[in-house]
This record gives sequence, structure tokens and C-alpha cells, in this order.
Amino acid sequence: MIETVKVEIPTGEIKEYPIIIGENLLKDSGTFIKNHTKAQKVLVVTNKTVYSLYGETVKESLNKESIEYDFFILEDGEKYKNIESLEALWQKALELKLERKDAIIALGGGVTGDLTGFVAATYLRGIDFIQIPTTLLAQVDSSVGGKVAVNHKLGKNLIGAFYQPKLVLSDINTLSTLSVEELKVGLAEVIKYGFIEKSCNLLELNFNFINYLETKKDKIFALDLQTMSELIAYCCKLKARVVKQDEKEAGLRVILNFGHTIGHAVEKCSNYENINHGQAVAIGIKGAFYIAKGKNLIKEDYMNSALNLIDLYGLNYKIPAKISIENLMDAMLLDKKVESKRVRFVLPVNEGEVAIFNDVENSLIESVLKKLY
Repeated sequence: MIETVKVEIPTGEIKEYPIIIGENLLKDSGTFIKNHTKAQKVLVVTNKTVYSLYGETVKESLNKESIEYDFFILEDGEKYKNIESLEALWQKALELKLERKDAIIALGGGVTGDLTGFVAATYLRGIDFIQIPTTLLAQVDSSVGGKVAVNHKLGKNLIGAFYQPKLVLSDINTLSTLSVEELKVGLAEVIKYGFIEKSCNLLELNFNFINYLETKKDKIFALDLQTMSELIAYCCKLKARVVKQDEKEAGLRVILNFGHTIGHAVEKCSNYENINHGQAVAIGIKGAFYIAKGKNLIKEDYMNSALNLIDLYGLNYKIPAKISIENLMDAMLLDKKVESKRVRFVLPVNEGEVAIFNDVENSLIESVLKKLY
């Protein structure tokens, strides 16, 4: 079973591209690549773990289509999504003499996709880019919508661009190699979509994602293929609808950062070690609900039901004790969403609905942060 979700872009060279979701797609990856780019030479960027699992399968498929290729193997981990890795990739592309008609392919998770996409956006002022996400996080979120970036020592994703891929190819069988903790990284983003669902303006599907998540937990953790296909497709549809309305985060697209204001600060203050993106976002989502309750935006019943859903999926993480509130506050002020020196928060205002606020008092933020340790 294959499902295709179309991402429509209101401006720019690429007007639309497909997200193809299905089983055992990697063995035909060369065919999909050939159908969506004119490139005769490609650079495939991946990491050691993903290469050991899927490198040979992708090579065989590229060989079948007579596509010339080379691989670049990254180190694993968020801390390698940096300028040094970026320079190494530019160097590799130059050594291969990649031309504008060629393509760069990201095979892996969110780190690989973000870094590779930024290289594609900047090398020769832009060459074709294809995403082959192999983690739940990448399949439901980071591979879709064209946000590509690297981290700086002062903050996460501060150096980046909007650059849309030609194709996103999501083979759900790759999820079977993830540990439970790796799966939870993506589930934090999945749950995020439940809390912003109505604000994405995809109301015609009448899906009720929160109810779906509450009733399908066991099938999701069992990686039931039909359930995972439905889940990934719906998350992609929600994000695609938001991107269609606001490609470059001028307004509505900010809602996709729900939970990320505090989350990114936690990641930055941990030096991208010992706490992963999903754990940080789960902490940030809890913080957003506490702030919303403190501002009387939501009722306590809704907050408690949201916290219960987070607990149901085993995402009740804490800020590490070694991180100070002062450092977190400083990190939030360097967040890319800061406007006029005010930290912007995406906060729940009703079930499945969020809004953007830049009037949250520091005293409230600090009191909420204390609850998250």
C-alpha cells in the first residue's frame, strides 16, 4: 500500500512535490529518484548506522537505474549538525564536481535531512534535493516543508534556509530498526500535531487526532503497518496544509514550533548531549500548557488531559538538574522566533487550537520552568 501526500508551495520555483509513504520503498529508491530529478550523478548523505542498514539496498537500486553516486557518511548525533559538517559536505560536493543538474539526497533522520538540505540550498546556489527519511521524527515532520539548517554554538537551527525537496520518500519499514527511545523522539512531534490540529485548517478531514492517539497507542508502539501509514500520512497532511498557507513562517507556520521554544533552549543548554529532540519537545509542550493555564487561556481539565496523553506515551521527561533557569532564559532570547526582544510562545487556547503570544511575563516563564525539573 502506497499513499502520496502532495505538498503545494504558494511561491518559488518548486510549486508542489510528493511525499510517498509505503512499505519496502527503498529497494525502488533509484526509480523514484529518476522519476523526480534529471540528475545523472547524486551524492547520498547518511550516517554510519543508517548506511550499515540501508546503504547496499540504495546502491543496488541506483545501479539498476544507471545513476552515478557517491556516499558521504556523517557521525551520528545532533551535535554534528554544525558548520564543520557543513564545510566537509561542501568539500565533498566540490571534489565530486557536482553540477547544478545533479542532486543531493538525505538518507536518515532529522539531523541528516536538515544538514543535507542546507548544503543543497547553498551549493551552486541550489541543486536538486531529495529526502529519504528513516526515522519517525523525519517522516512526520522534519523532512516536510523545506526548513533546512545547522546549529550554532549559541542556539539551534540559527543558520538555515527554506529549500523545498523534489521528493520525500518514506519507507515505513525503516521504523522497525528504531529503539523505543528513538521512536519516542518522533512521537513527541506526533503528539504536537494533536494539540495544534484545528489550527492547521485541515478541518474537512474531521480526523480527531487526539482521540486517535489515545486509542491507537498499542498499535503505534507495535508499529502496525496500516496504523503507522495512517499516522504518518495525516501528520504530513497537517504540515502540508500549514506550509501551503505560510511557506516561510511569516505567521501561521510558527504554530509548528509548539513546544519548541522551551525545547530548543533545553537542547542548547545540554550541548545537544544526554537529552534528545523528542525529550526536549515533550518538556516544552508541558511548559506551554503550564504557561497557558497561568495566563488563564485554557481550563485545568484540558491541561490535565494533555499531560495525561504525554504520560500515556512515556514522554514525562524532566529538565536536567545541571541546567540553570538563567541559562534557559538566555537561550530562549536567542531563539529564532524572538521578536523585538520578546520571546514568542505558541500556546494552547482550546482543544486542538493554539495561538502565538509575545506577552508572557518572565516571572511566569521562570515559575513554569521550575515545575519542569
